Amino acid sequence: MTDKTPHLTAAPAKPIVVYDGDCSFCKFWISRWQRLTKDQVTYVPFQEVPEEFYGISRKQFRKSVYLITRYGQRLRGAEAVAVLLKISGYSGTWNWLYHHLPLADKIAERSYRLVADNRNSFYKLTKLLLFAKS
Repeated sequence: MTDKTPHLTAAPAKPIVVYDGDCSFCKFWISRWQRLTKDQVTYVPFQEVPEEFYGISRKQFRKSVYLITRYGQRLRGAEAVAVLLKISGYSGTWNWLYHHLPLADKIAERSYRLVADNRNSFYKLTKLLLFAKS
């Protein structure tokens, strides 16, 4: 019998966010998160990590942002964003809601999936809304 368990690497010294480096929407938000988190978090496009990085496939990286915590947890999608906001000091509220309010996690993940599946449209909408304020 073969072991099909993905190879896991030791937990990183600081959290790592892995994102789609070919996605304009992703790069826009990663840039904003980098300003918030400063040097507390490492950001790397999935295109630059080895195959099965922390046991996560390229197919999985294409679908969602991932946050690998200092404890080796692999969080993805809306949960990764909520925890990243808490790490940044920007807002722990989203993280608390995600983990404590009934159905909040399901609503957040469905919303995340809607955005992730329509990144180009949401990138244009984001740029329009943010630049309309200035």
